[in-house]
Amino acid sequence: MTDWSFLITIIFYIISLEEFYVYVKNGQRSELSDIVAIIFFFFLIYFLTKDLLTSLMGSFSIYLWVGVAELKEYPVINKILVISLVTYNIIFVSGLISNFLNNPIVLNTSFSFSFWIILILGFILFGRKYIVVWRFMSPQYLTLFLYILGWIVVVFINQYTPIDFLQYIYIILILMNVLIYFFSGFLLDKLLGIKRINNEKINSIVNEVKKNIGINSNVKIGLGKYPIVNAMAYGPFLDKRIAIIAEDLEKVPEDEIKGIIAHELAHTKANHTLILGFITIFDLIIRGIIGFPATYYDYTFGNPQIPFIFFLVINFGVYIFLYFFVRILEGFADRIAKNSGYGQELVKALYNLESFYASGREIGLNTMLLCEEKISRENKILDYMETAQYLNNSMIKPSKISLLGNFLNSHPPTYHRVIAILSDEISPYKETLLPLMHLRSKNQKKFAQQYNKIRKKFKEITNQKFKEMFNIEDISKFLSTLELREKHKHELYKNYLFKNLITGKYIYGQVRDIKFENDINNFFYEIFNHETMIIENLNSSHYTKKEVNVGDHYIFSKKKLLKLKRIQFDEDYNNGSYYFSDKYNLEIKKAIKKTKIPFSVENLQNFVGNEVFFKKRGVLEIAHCTSLYEKEEKLKEYVIKLKNSFNDDEGSETVALKLKELLIKPKNIQFEIKKNEQNKDEINIILNWILKNQIRTYFYLKKPVNNIEIGYLQNIFHNSEQEKQIKNFPLFIEVRTIFNDFKKIDLDIIEFVSFAFNTGIIQLKSETSLFSKIGYHLLKKIKPQKIYI
Repeated sequence: MTDWSFLITIIFYIISLEEFYVYVKNGQRSELSDIVAIIFFFFLIYFLTKDLLTSLMGSFSIYLWVGVAELKEYPVINKILVISLVTYNIIFVSGLISNFLNNPIVLNTSFSFSFWIILILGFILFGRKYIVVWRFMSPQYLTLFLYILGWIVVVFINQYTPIDFLQYIYIILILMNVLIYFFSGFLLDKLLGIKRINNEKINSIVNEVKKNIGINSNVKIGLGKYPIVNAMAYGPFLDKRIAIIAEDLEKVPEDEIKGIIAHELAHTKANHTLILGFITIFDLIIRGIIGFPATYYDYTFGNPQIPFIFFLVINFGVYIFLYFFVRILEGFADRIAKNSGYGQELVKALYNLESFYASGREIGLNTMLLCEEKISRENKILDYMETAQYLNNSMIKPSKISLLGNFLNSHPPTYHRVIAILSDEISPYKETLLPLMHLRSKNQKKFAQQYNKIRKKFKEITNQKFKEMFNIEDISKFLSTLELREKHKHELYKNYLFKNLITGKYIYGQVRDIKFENDINNFFYEIFNHETMIIENLNSSHYTKKEVNVGDHYIFSKKKLLKLKRIQFDEDYNNGSYYFSDKYNLEIKKAIKKTKIPFSVENLQNFVGNEVFFKKRGVLEIAHCTSLYEKEEKLKEYVIKLKNSFNDDEGSETVALKLKELLIKPKNIQFEIKKNEQNKDEINIILNWILKNQIRTYFYLKKPVNNIEIGYLQNIFHNSEQEKQIKNFPLFIEVRTIFNDFKKIDLDIIEFVSFAFNTGIIQLKSETSLFSKIGYHLLKKIKPQKIYI
């Protein structure tokens, strides 16, 4: 019988060849070529080794070579990728050796010690801050280190004594946990470079908070100087300690210091470090009773009967279960801080911490914290605005990725912590279960209605914090200076079906204006309601919207073009129906909740007379759409004509393209800036078009910090006429940012440029790979207005 992995390998080998052909033809990889490469190498290695872990590590290690080479201009990200590359390759090579020896010990050992490879390389490349700036930092690395020592001691003694100490390994590891607990204060201070605070102001604050919380015993206060504001509680009940993590305590507002200290002192008051020790010991006892491996190192020094890959999966599930209890303790610490009068202060501190991780909150690491350059005031403003909106929106409809990711996090999501702190009804136990409960859309609506008053309190806190931090008195006036209305100009005077995320009710209306209040959490759509014939203001965080136009012809498939005749809502406006007619004028009814409105012919007609962006052989060109020829209702016979926008009428080339040959992505225009001569002319043409039309543009830079500039292009230039004559000499642009600053940017440090426009990108299907076409068809199924194919 043929090996199934061989068949899949052959299939993806053929797909990979096609991807390579597209790359050679276009000079650019397709969007999904990376995924194809990873899958191909995974099945190739699996066919050769029949080992799942080796295949997984091998496929990513090979891919990472490309990533490290391509991202060499990104110093911080490149170093992080180097750490991953070295780690994955060590595990992969170990897997190959184990396969050759027919003994899994080499692979199991390398994987068990991979954490230490990552940690040591991180220390070498970044220093101590590599550990500290991780959002979900934990003293677990200390536990793992002492586990290794425990195993080494047992194995060493076992060789020289008649007693088989291996059978007592669980008892020894429990003793190691006790040892960790009693010496953790001293060890963590040394490991993280925490120094005792000798500051009268901080000591006074600590004593005040201790008194209010009800702590009479001594608690040592330390400071770790790192580019973030955070804290941790540690040490045994005889040597309680808390450490404040901050670069400069003088720059941290006093009320936030109180909130942070209150939370950590709450941990010490309730002896949470002792409880965590008992949880770990209980875990080891259960593992010993059922004979389940205690640690990864069992596979290096011991001889477990359970295959290593199964241990990884089961252990993953065990930690998901144990982290529920850890999050309960965090909830209790928040509750104690709140009951002691520091609830609002803690919320402000949490908002501040979340803003530090604005661009990396899901993985718990913001790369800017690992570099020397400091974030600018302007980029910090954008981060704090985005974070306030993220938290406010997540209290209404959190993302499933965020909810699922929290299962392996020692802290509840920040938005749930805020809800619990500002509410009197949510216990730490319920708070821990909220991510699980919010996975159901029905529960999200129910909770969103209950949290209405809490969101108002949160808005007051975030707006106050924003004003204090950036010295802004009138937020609405400030938002107007950022020209945010320009960001939404393509939505004006268009018809949308709005759905209220809290009540589930639908509204069909036309957007007339965008309004800003004294609030960074949301803005308002001013709409004309087609049902009530009145003007209404809709809170942007409360609604989703999709463009729907009565009278438009919607492309449900190449053979199914339907005209929308009307929209009719149920009596409670929680559901309704679209009424379409086909080419025979037969009425077709579709439920609103079950129908995803696709691309319309009228969207295409809007292209006529406007510039469009034609992607040809991987290069974006500007063309003028001169006509759309419609032949009855046969979509496959539609013809769109494009003319080069930057040639004279007589000499310009006109291209006639059949709609069936095209892939169309509306509205969002994006292109890379590559360091080669191949597409420099086309880039210059597009940049000059952006300059001429004064388009609000996003420039993404090859930097870990201050890596975005938003604004309007003012100039494209060389430093001098002499430089202009040199073919490869750097080209610069000048941008007037939304903060009304003028920035000179070297074109070579720009990664890509994006902006919104009322037409879109047109690309030939023949220039995309097979796998990409499959991806586009899936996207069309999920979000049909995002693409036409």
